[in-house]
Amino acid sequence: MRHLCPFLRLTSMDNLGIYIHIPFCLSKCRYCDFNSFAGKTHLQKDYLFALIKQIRGTADRCKGREVDTIYIGGGTPSCMFNGAIQTILAEVRKYYNIRDDAEISMEANPNSITMDKAIEWRNAGINRISVGLQTTRSSALQLIGRTHTKKDYVNAIHVLCDAGFNNINTDLMIGLPKQKSSDVRYSVDLCAKLGCKHISCYSLILEENTPLYAMVQEGKVKLPKEAKTIGMYNTAYTELTKLGYNRYEVSNFALDGYRCRHNLNCWNICEYFGFGAGACGYYDNVRYENTKSIEDYINKINNNVDPIVDYDKCDQSSNYEEMIMLGLRTTDGVTIDNLDKCLGCDFVEKYRDTIDKYQKLGLIEIVGGRLRVTSKGFFVLNQIILDFVM
Repeated sequence: MRHLCPFLRLTSMDNLGIYIHIPFCLSKCRYCDFNSFAGKTHLQKDYLFALIKQIRGTADRCKGREVDTIYIGGGTPSCMFNGAIQTILAEVRKYYNIRDDAEISMEANPNSITMDKAIEWRNAGINRISVGLQTTRSSALQLIGRTHTKKDYVNAIHVLCDAGFNNINTDLMIGLPKQKSSDVRYSVDLCAKLGCKHISCYSLILEENTPLYAMVQEGKVKLPKEAKTIGMYNTAYTELTKLGYNRYEVSNFALDGYRCRHNLNCWNICEYFGFGAGACGYYDNVRYENTKSIEDYINKINNNVDPIVDYDKCDQSSNYEEMIMLGLRTTDGVTIDNLDKCLGCDFVEKYRDTIDKYQKLGLIEIVGGRLRVTSKGFFVLNQIILDFVM
């Protein structure tokens, strides 16, 4: 297989991440704009062989570097046939230097988790599972096209715990049709009661070219007003804080010691390889993306053609914008020194008026050489970010 374009070279000896994309789903959620496909499970074996070939073909790019996080996302990785995930990770271990304490995560849907699969995942070395619940409200689940129930979720968490997993995340969504703040509180309490160490709480983003977008446009479905969605977020934040979860990013909450290292690496702009159809990667100051089509990905790999279809060489300006957009989403914020280096000038002096304005409003602070958003500032985060990148 032809290697990546010639200017992509790993020069740093820092740790490296790996992202593996599984684009298969048993059904497509009505809000989903991710690179995922239903009705193509017959391609899973061919896809597995192509994925392994890409993993092998890129291994010589990271000799001497340790992999500290592996993330298997989708799509629905848990819907792969038995043995697939174990095979993928065995190949990764064969060709890459995986740290003994590496975080190895995988996404899963409640109704595709079985004890046989959970045991396989544990044996493969997966030590963190992210389960997509979204909400416990059955009417909302049905409207957004989720095929599981609250009971499926509860059973799935019990299966994972019985299989030996103690680092489980649950994804929740707010701003869903027919959703109330009381639903959000109940969902959060249930996740905590079941022992989830990490809870992500995302607002629904209505993407064009999705069935839910069309339903809203046609007046068939009504979404909560912005004020109500903000109220739902407040409910989640208050309840999670009360239960001992710490917010470390605007949508992510964790008990002590259970922050997601994959997430942190992404927000801190660390390098990682992306394998699979539609997977993105970043290294040597270049962002890239593989072809999204499953069939095209398989064909390219089988014909020794590079599956990467988009390269973006990052310049000083784009690096600064990413540092602001990603870093200010976290409670740790970004270091002023890094901003100075990225800008090539004194950040505080350049943005003195903006900094003074938001400090007086109590929306940002500079502590220990880091610029960070306050709890109050998270509610106007997008505006703060815009003012620092314009």
